[in-house]
Amino acid sequence: MDVIVWAGWLGGLAIGFFVILHFWLMGKPAGCSTGYGNVCGLICKKMQYYREGEYSNPNNTKLWFLIGIPLGGLLSALTSPEPWHITFDMGMYEDILPQSDAAKAIWLMFGGMLLGFGARLAGACTTGHALVGGAMMNPPSLLAGAVFFISAFVTTQLLFFNF
Repeated sequence: MDVIVWAGWLGGLAIGFFVILHFWLMGKPAGCSTGYGNVCGLICKKMQYYREGEYSNPNNTKLWFLIGIPLGGLLSALTSPEPWHITFDMGMYEDILPQSDAAKAIWLMFGGMLLGFGARLAGACTTGHALVGGAMMNPPSLLAGAVFFISAFVTTQLLFFNF
């Protein structure tokens, strides 16, 4: 069975259209990190940090945006003509990740927590800075996006290439 892959330019147009449409409909920029904070707020209601501001509102649109990401992936998998299954196969990352599934899960959850912390520290996630802030030509977002991409490039070089 042939795999159909969309052209990169079409995906870029779709993302750009989504960013504009989201801002036009919601009056707020798209992004996931506030939704991540909402999830933490729902779990940790006793912490003062999560009882104030956007985090205290379970009806925040970014929370639903964050929930929609895995639901969209699930819908895509369920409607795919090819069978799917849950796996910890990480492709090219198999060489650098632990070999047991439990260790991979712990390692990936730790990495996810670091990403969430970094997103809050930077004031937004990569979506918020690079896509939305970049589209608005916001100088701090352009700088943050550049730092994200440079960091990803350097990390990839360190993990996969011997100097």
